[in-house]
Amino acid sequence: MQQTQLADAIGRSNGSTATRVGQARGGKVAAIVATGALMATTGAAQAAITVPQEMLDVFTDLATAFGTLVAAGAILFGVIRGAIALFKLAGRVFSAAGA
Repeated sequence: MQQTQLADAIGRSNGSTATRVGQARGGKVAAIVATGALMATTGAAQAAITVPQEMLDVFTDLATAFGTLVAAGAILFGVIRGAIALFKLAGRVFSAAGA
């Protein structure tokens, strides 16, 4: 397989002699996944984080407010979209009737 200069430079800068995408990234992805799994297991065994109830209450209130805004936006969108659809339908009906 013929290597291009760009592929060769990328392979060297990544510390890999393989220049195909699957070969060059395969080893690094496996190493990253293994490192992440190791850090997750050791971190979970040593970390005990407590969050104050006041902070949980604040974020619960924020989530409720955000959900209310999203629901109101969805309802408003539906009302506007429905009104536009009705006007288009009325326009077709009246144009077909010759008005």
